[in-house]
Amino acid sequence: MNLLNNLFFILLCCGLPQLLLAQNRQKSETKPNIIYILLDDVGFSDLAPYGSEISTPNISFLATEAIRYNHFETRAICSPTRAALLTGRNNQSVGMMDLARGGQANAPAHSLGFITPKAATIAQILKEQGYLTSAVGKWHLTPTAEQDDSCKSRANWPSGKGFQNFYGWLSGWTDQYNPAGRGREMMEGDHPATEFNPGGNHVSEAIVDRAIEYLGRGFTESPGTPQFLYLAFGAAHAPIQVPQRYIQRYAGRYEKGWDQLREERFIRQKQMGIIPINAVLTPPHEDDPLWDNLSPIEKTVYARFMATYAGYIEHTDEQIGRLLHFLQDVDQYENSIIVLMSDNGAAPEAGIDGNFTHPYGKDIDVEEMLIRLEDLGTERSSALYQRPWARVGGTPFKKYKLWPFGGGVRDPLIISWPDQIKDKGGIRTQFTDVIDISPTLLDIIGITEPKEQSGTEQMPMHGSSIYMTFDDPVAQTRNIQFYCMRGNRSIYRDGWKAVAIHQNGTDFKEDIWELYHIAQDFSEAINVADRFPDLLTDLKKLWWTEAEKFGSLPLVEFHF
Repeated sequence: MNLLNNLFFILLCCGLPQLLLAQNRQKSETKPNIIYILLDDVGFSDLAPYGSEISTPNISFLATEAIRYNHFETRAICSPTRAALLTGRNNQSVGMMDLARGGQANAPAHSLGFITPKAATIAQILKEQGYLTSAVGKWHLTPTAEQDDSCKSRANWPSGKGFQNFYGWLSGWTDQYNPAGRGREMMEGDHPATEFNPGGNHVSEAIVDRAIEYLGRGFTESPGTPQFLYLAFGAAHAPIQVPQRYIQRYAGRYEKGWDQLREERFIRQKQMGIIPINAVLTPPHEDDPLWDNLSPIEKTVYARFMATYAGYIEHTDEQIGRLLHFLQDVDQYENSIIVLMSDNGAAPEAGIDGNFTHPYGKDIDVEEMLIRLEDLGTERSSALYQRPWARVGGTPFKKYKLWPFGGGVRDPLIISWPDQIKDKGGIRTQFTDVIDISPTLLDIIGITEPKEQSGTEQMPMHGSSIYMTFDDPVAQTRNIQFYCMRGNRSIYRDGWKAVAIHQNGTDFKEDIWELYHIAQDFSEAINVADRFPDLLTDLKKLWWTEAEKFGSLPLVEFHF
């Protein structure tokens, strides 16, 4: 950055935006600002407005100004959800069946590992409509082979997908203190950021600093011009890293264990009305240990992991608060639509033991973790918590991230627009999918999705606007959605959901399907496949129809 930009950035970070922006507090008269805040690996119950004991005062404030949805579904994993969010289309249709690896020879169209040019992102659309566009944080939509600075093409980088400003990392995760490694280092625009470490700050702090800088510059230099910000946190994706003072706030909180904590969240969810009073708490998984059966050492270590995760969430909330306060200071909060969500359920990848030195792959045993416990959350660890804590994050559902059950695909969704939302603090129970978000925003601002973008004919958006739910808590939303990822499948229609879990090496047509009546069984606790065989047969046929329609065939098994 040049000297002028450095000065601008310092003033913003010192809490003095009014000095630079006082003469430019001009709202967009016709179009609101749009801000997507995307959390990572945060489960349905991990935020206070959804029943958590974790302190999230800024998200809680946002929820009091907003509406919350309790049946919002994603794709249970990072890249597919992001592709669906930004394009308003099914992830298979745009080439993102799984993570953005790419490079497989003769890969089918659903597994390109990047977003096809036939599916413009909302940033590309808004940019052509005069919006200033910025992305900060995690991208994870660039094939691995294209993440190096030496790659000639930037077509699958944020700049190639409509973002005028970008500061973040291209791969699925990065160290929260020292971003490094292929795809995990900080990028600014189309090249590595000037600083290897983002000012020595936690990455969540650094990306919000940059978001405020981008927004502030736009409000100053182009007053009255609306802006689109895509703020994609690394939090609370592994590694769970946060300053020790945040971890200490939860000292002694989690020694009660995951079984009791899950029951407490369930009770709280009912008390606040975020789940129905007749909802059932799904039972513990047989392959997850009960807390009471753990050794004293395991209880001590595992409780600290969850305290670290809780501190990580609270720290993230603090950064969101900084952004909200900035918008209020420059008189843009009321005229900003803020959409806060998570990309999938809580993360189970570290298994029942958890990982300390690397998030993926068992490394050290629990006795050594105990010896090194003060390193947890610092630069000297790169941890992911034990799988049963992810089960807590998904309360009241079964399973976690990567699964088609509620614990994988049901996530928090909060939409705030102080100028227009009258039912502040309201709860919406309609089915809503991640592909519905961008069509909703285009509907609000009166933009028709383009039939052509940069010379390329566009596939239609698959999502539907949920704008009518802002004022009407019983408005009808789209009633069908299919899901397919790593061989596992599901189909939702009119309050019913069928699920098939695939075993590698077997015929997909032999998969056993389960059936849940979500309209009466919120948490997918009771499999009624035997009671409604004809309905299940009909839903299975519908799955194949939808899969063919939206490019999810041929089915592929998951092999790393």
